[in-house]
Amino acid sequence: IHQQLTFLLEHQPPVVHLVVVSREDPPLPLPRLRARGHLVEIRQEDLRFGPDEAAEFLRRATRCELSPGEVAALHRRTEGWIAGLQLAALSLHERDDTQQFVESFTGSHRYILDYLIEEVFQRQPPGLQDFLLKTSVLDRFTAALCDAVAGRDDSGDLVLSLERANLFIVPLDSSRQWYRYHRLFADLLRQQLRRTRLDVAGPELHRRASRWYEAKGLQDDAVRHALAACDWERAAALILDVEEAMLRRGEVVTLLGWLQELPRGVVRHHPQLTMSYSWALTLTGQLDDAEAVLAAAERAAQDDSDPAQQAANIADVISAQAFIARTRGDDARTIELSQRALSLLPDENLAGRAVVTVNLGIAHWSSGHLAEAEQALREAEQVARQARNPYAQLTALGFLGAVEGAQGRLHQAARWLRRAIRAGEGAPPTALAHDTLGALLYEWNDLEAAAEELQRGIELGARSGNVEIQIGGHRILARLLQARGDAPGALEAIRGAHKLAREKDVSPLMRARNAACHVQIALAQGDLATALRWAGAVTEAADGSRFCPLLGLTPARLHLAQREKAAAAQQLEGWYATAVAGGWQFGAIEVRALQALAAPSVEERLAYLADALTRAEPEGYVRTFVDKGEPMAALLQEAAARGVASEYTRRLLWAFARPPSSSRPTAQRLVEPLSDRELEVLRLLAGRRTNREIAQALVISVNTVKTHVKNIYGKLAVHDRRGAATKARELDLLP
Repeated sequence: IHQQLTFLLEHQPPVVHLVVVSREDPPLPLPRLRARGHLVEIRQEDLRFGPDEAAEFLRRATRCELSPGEVAALHRRTEGWIAGLQLAALSLHERDDTQQFVESFTGSHRYILDYLIEEVFQRQPPGLQDFLLKTSVLDRFTAALCDAVAGRDDSGDLVLSLERANLFIVPLDSSRQWYRYHRLFADLLRQQLRRTRLDVAGPELHRRASRWYEAKGLQDDAVRHALAACDWERAAALILDVEEAMLRRGEVVTLLGWLQELPRGVVRHHPQLTMSYSWALTLTGQLDDAEAVLAAAERAAQDDSDPAQQAANIADVISAQAFIARTRGDDARTIELSQRALSLLPDENLAGRAVVTVNLGIAHWSSGHLAEAEQALREAEQVARQARNPYAQLTALGFLGAVEGAQGRLHQAARWLRRAIRAGEGAPPTALAHDTLGALLYEWNDLEAAAEELQRGIELGARSGNVEIQIGGHRILARLLQARGDAPGALEAIRGAHKLAREKDVSPLMRARNAACHVQIALAQGDLATALRWAGAVTEAADGSRFCPLLGLTPARLHLAQREKAAAAQQLEGWYATAVAGGWQFGAIEVRALQALAAPSVEERLAYLADALTRAEPEGYVRTFVDKGEPMAALLQEAAARGVASEYTRRLLWAFARPPSSSRPTAQRLVEPLSDRELEVLRLLAGRRTNREIAQALVISVNTVKTHVKNIYGKLAVHDRRGAATKARELDLLP
């Protein structure tokens, strides 16, 4: 029959189309037909429902109202398999507790179980059933791994037969080396494995997988299967091989999950695991639990009979205690403990010294001691690089960027941050660098690029488990969304910061910063009542001993919002002196901008504004002024009329005119609009800057400038700089 069908396919007239419906690929010359373009294939990827289709199907098929999250969960569990969604819908007819059902929906559910057992599993030959059950312990598999786990030598042929039969198997790469089972089918097989007496039990299958992965150098998978086998000592030994490297790379969440699976007695039996456990808890904000584990580590260290080892272990404990003190916001104790730890740590312990010095630098930064912070962080970055400790090095670079930015050196800050991002190559510890670079791009009004950096930073922060970084990213994102005109999104972002602060044991200072940010968002939305309510949470954290604009300037912002300029002016004078004394150039510019709005006379307002513009122009500040709204725009108009910082003032007024949903001018009438970076290049290009001067101003390479110029010419349909400037002004792309 297949030979006759092949003959028909080779000789059929053009008007004839043959349709074949089959679960399995038929033995026809499909590759040849595919190469000729004579084959249209509709496979499971095309047939399965997408999220929207699944939502519509469930709406029609069920009598209950499912939330978007519940629909998404069912779609994720079934992977769009329509029969699976239908079976879920049938089950929902009998249930009132839809949320509990969705959370527990697996391949062991009655309807799914019956269907997969009768229609799929029992139709396979006994040998293949045995293979399916034994390999079900694997989240992903390749033929060699299946041979090792199932104890056979024909797994390659069996895997190919499963794929040809479309038997709930999903390829994970284009070369068809790695596969996984459909989630519901895997659930069924594991359920059957627990019920079926095979020649080997589940734990032994996991041990075989662990040994195979270890031999291949895939330690993460080796640990995971050792834990699944409840082979605690093997798992502990494997974790000890990688725990230090994981902490250095910032893979804290994974390490913490492993250690929490081990029995407490096993962890306590290994002092190094105990210390790693305390660090993982600390870095994920679980400070009370971390201190309890650390107390046990301290007792064990004091009982060590080797004096040298005892001193080293005590130094490790003090280092962790210093980190906890900083996380709780006790900067004075952090500095004391960090200095004590450095006095105890041997000079050759570069990794330990790097971590402590980073912590010391952050404590100085939080205390407002910028010079001391920069010195400590530069030293920490060098030591961490020598120690090959990426976590400490990337953290130091991230905070160096923050310190440089606070001192007003925005472009130098961006260089540190981009260096961290390049060095980290997507590692979780680069979260801080992405967030801080996002804040700089926000200040430069490059909202699109800022949003990309912040989303990446928040994502990496979640992977690292560092709640401080996650909260900081949410705060900056809230301000960015507000600048775009997305008021609901801004509120959702700041609420995300509050939620993280409630869930984790963060310092009062961190909570106060969240509250101060919420005040700014509320004022920008004209919601004075909410601003006043959150202002009550900004209490003694801003005690005048440090300069923190989000906190200390909150009362002045409220006075301005209530037209109480005299009260605002009085408070701002003290904060300006604090900012200048502490070297906080960023804060000094912010204060001067607010003083310009609070001053009683036009001449005083313009004097304050002129000072702010003089300080801000070299580094290109934008949002510091634009975020002040219409009062600042009116003042800038007056300044422009009087010739105050004329070119820079016009640039700021142009930024006011840009639409909030993006940072691009409304007047663009191009098939493909210019990006924010291209607009910056265009402005400098129209100002007769050379490519090298543009590169220096924007902190990019000359080759990158040439690429932007080429794109600008193409989008504007011009051939030279003069033509680009003329066309840009016609389109109102330049002030």
